[in-house]
Amino acid sequence: MTEATGGAEPRLALAEQAESVPGWPQWIAPALRLSRGLDPLGLQTITLDRIMPLLLPGVLVLSQRARLFSLYPFLLAEYQWLGGTATNTALSAFLKEREFDYAVAVQLCPNGCGENSAGAVGAERARPAAREAKAGAAAVPRQESVESFLGGYGLYYRSPLTDLGVVVARGTPTEDGEATPVDVVMPGGLGDRLAAAFRDAVSDTAYYRDYLRSVERSVPTIALRELAVAGCLCRLPERPGERELLYEAFFAPHAPSHASECEQRRRSFALFLRELGRDGQVSDSDGAFRAAIWADFEEALAPREGQVSRALANTLAQWAALVAKEYLQEALYTLWWDFCRRGSAAQPTDGFTLAALDALIGAGLTQATTITGDGFGIASKADMPTRRFAEQVAQATAGVPLETLRRWAVEVGEAPAALVLLFATIERLPDLTRVPAGWQQIGAQRSERQPGLLRFSHYLQRHLEDEPTLAATLVWVVRHFVIAAHEHAAYSKLPDFTFRFRHEAGRLRFYLLDPGRYRPADMRREAMSSLGEDLGLWERGDAGPRVTATGTRLMRETFG
Repeated sequence: MTEATGGAEPRLALAEQAESVPGWPQWIAPALRLSRGLDPLGLQTITLDRIMPLLLPGVLVLSQRARLFSLYPFLLAEYQWLGGTATNTALSAFLKEREFDYAVAVQLCPNGCGENSAGAVGAERARPAAREAKAGAAAVPRQESVESFLGGYGLYYRSPLTDLGVVVARGTPTEDGEATPVDVVMPGGLGDRLAAAFRDAVSDTAYYRDYLRSVERSVPTIALRELAVAGCLCRLPERPGERELLYEAFFAPHAPSHASECEQRRRSFALFLRELGRDGQVSDSDGAFRAAIWADFEEALAPREGQVSRALANTLAQWAALVAKEYLQEALYTLWWDFCRRGSAAQPTDGFTLAALDALIGAGLTQATTITGDGFGIASKADMPTRRFAEQVAQATAGVPLETLRRWAVEVGEAPAALVLLFATIERLPDLTRVPAGWQQIGAQRSERQPGLLRFSHYLQRHLEDEPTLAATLVWVVRHFVIAAHEHAAYSKLPDFTFRFRHEAGRLRFYLLDPGRYRPADMRREAMSSLGEDLGLWERGDAGPRVTATGTRLMRETFG
């Protein structure tokens, strides 16, 4: 199941667009829905669905606040205590109203937590209610946090809590052979202790005594302000016992079946802390995180005394393979952007023939030119041998970080820059005989429509055996990894119409839609940063972010 990376895509009735956009398939237009699509080349899913569950099990993109990992066991336990109907449908209504209460409380926190983008679920609906409360409203009418079934718990925390062994999901077989009819906390285990820890924090509040289990349709503002002081996300450092339980949930295996996933999670968090210690910008920047990982990986490959531990070397190899895959993705998406932009502008009335399409693809390389970047220049010509171009790229960009090349290529947004990034990335891939198994494990991940990092490199090397020209290589890459991939992806999403182009009657027709500049997939850097800060693994100071004693202990125990 593909994980969502943001808000819902706006969908327009295709029939409403048909008159203004040339080339719509009119005869089936009423059945289609226009959608931008989240992954038009089948590249993001490799990271989101294939790689991240291997690298960081139990953590999703938006499961970012540690205290919600104790709030939800608490709410499940309270629902059990209340004796509500033992169905997830009834549980959903209970959870979504209490999520809304909590989201309003966070908005009312005197520490300004409502301004934090990584806050409680339901913030969009809570903000207007909180504004009225701040303006003097005596009570806040209850409503549901979000529309989705089981609320934010179901969207972002149910799966991680199940993976961590804290929650037993509906349908799980019990000891007597029956399946639990409703989500519950793991009886007698860490889930019960987390629920008790959060309960202890809020048990003296009026909200807990009078409103948590009630069916009242509004909650006094004063009760929500009191809840904020006792139970807000920011108050976790004031509850060391609860914080230690959360640390245990993430980094201590609770059953032999969870041991390998727990160890992988420990290693990924420990690597994040290692890179944060080397560059404080890692706390807030995906680009800094990618650059730090790649530099650390290259250092680990260099022969020297005091080699890193096997655990660290393998973890670095895993994450570096992901980083390289993201750089390859950025090259292909730059080609996508350039191809869609030029194709839409130059499209004949009846679309492109196959010959005209090849000419369009190669048009960006028709004239001899020098590709210039930050401190380098590379000669480019359509009929030059691709190998010669690749050699120039390797020589000219040897001292330029890949992250710098990525930013440059995205800013330029044209095919020659994309090819520079592509060949620079492939050139720096390590010899498979010199890297730990983690490199192959992650580099081999692919999607139904894209071969992934290592297979792409293999296919490119086979292509180069025919000594093609640069123009021929550009046509080959665009045809196989842009055009074919997009058409396959778009057909699989019907009746959502996500095509930017498609073949019909032997011609390729572009649809005049914004192709979008797709960013790298989420590497969970933000989630690790936020969770790590909540758990006390690192902290912000006057001199910048620094790893704490707790974080240092985790790194030492994990990597030696």
